[in-house]
Amino acid sequence: MIDLSSFPWLQAVGWALLHSLWHGALLALLAAVALRLARRRSAELRYAIAFVTLGLLVLAFAGTLVWISAGGDPLSTADPVLIAPMGEGGGLGGWMARLHATLAPWIPWLFLAWVLGFSLRLVRMGHAMAWLYGPCLSSLQPPPAGWPRRFEALRVSARVRVPVRLGLSDRVDSLVVLGWLKPVVLVPAAAFLSLPPEALDALLAHELAHVRRGDFLANLAQTLAEAVLFYHPAVWWLSRRIRQEREHCCDDAAVRACGDPILYASALVGLEELRSRSNLIPDLAPAASGGHLMLRIQRLLRPHPTHPAASPMAALIPALLLAAVLGLTTLSATNAPKSALAASDPVEMDWKRIKVKHQPDAPAYPPEAKAQRIQGTVVVVVTIDAQGKVQGAKAISGPPELHACAVGYARTWEFEPARVKGRPVAARFKLTMPFRLR
Repeated sequence: MIDLSSFPWLQAVGWALLHSLWHGALLALLAAVALRLARRRSAELRYAIAFVTLGLLVLAFAGTLVWISAGGDPLSTADPVLIAPMGEGGGLGGWMARLHATLAPWIPWLFLAWVLGFSLRLVRMGHAMAWLYGPCLSSLQPPPAGWPRRFEALRVSARVRVPVRLGLSDRVDSLVVLGWLKPVVLVPAAAFLSLPPEALDALLAHELAHVRRGDFLANLAQTLAEAVLFYHPAVWWLSRRIRQEREHCCDDAAVRACGDPILYASALVGLEELRSRSNLIPDLAPAASGGHLMLRIQRLLRPHPTHPAASPMAALIPALLLAAVLGLTTLSATNAPKSALAASDPVEMDWKRIKVKHQPDAPAYPPEAKAQRIQGTVVVVVTIDAQGKVQGAKAISGPPELHACAVGYARTWEFEPARVKGRPVAARFKLTMPFRLR
């Protein structure tokens, strides 16, 4: 059976995923505070705050992955090779060692779960792209007479420099922008029949604002970030806020173009009445129907923009969950079950009840493992007799290439006799040995 823990790149990804939990919680908290302070500022500023925060989260994940792959310690300690007994509670190094030993066995499963989720997100993303560039573009028809010239005038007025095509599609139920270098604005045929020309002009101005801002490319990058960090609540909160503020930015541009917020609000309501299904258009394509419609209309008609307050508590939830998980794992590491065996058998003991007479210096890193950059945590079960002498040592987990070094090192330790009710007894306990390359 393949030992997944022996693959350094797998370990690096797994630890980077764990670190991204607190990275995201901290960045989301800072973003929530910044958005709260900017609630009466422009939608452009709030959009920039949310988008930059999402980008920083992705960069933090990538940076952590590169750092660990280059030999960084996922749970930093002081020595090149740290040999720390499980259950040691006297300092940060011991706490980190216990935490590392508790989490390390789960890293391969965490990696496999992430690969599965990431793959499913990519499949969904590919399906959406195939639908947009397949049925949508293949059903493209020319607009009614007079509209190409009218649309060209709107494009020039909106200061959009690249050529933009206008076409009808029976596959969409709202106006949609597709593409970046050669953008296309898709309009449902019913919009030309049911909406006044002035209202349709305002909606087209909204889509041209998406083109001018490069929102299709930004949306694609955002969707990739959602795929990589799909497990993080902070990512979905930030993405929802980004899409909301993106629509607000384009709504403001549309109102400036038509000069009448009531006309534009009426156009949004009219467009919504034409829609057959609420989620026909994938999130990959910016659309006039995006965001919360009633919120957008209220924002247009009120003197001050309104939106749901960015609650810092919502961003604290991932941090609280992470703290609870780390606390439980630490407790599980420090409170190993104790079993009272027969007097002739070794007694299972927690390390806190074992007194060390002499701990030798850390051994040299195994040359073969060092050459292959193999890192990991080895847990060794040590058995001592009633005089405290080591009678046996056996590695029970960790990369096989490090077992011999860990067992040999454990046999060199010297201990005081373990005692139960004042009497010396044979004992068995665990040492956890994290091997780290610098």
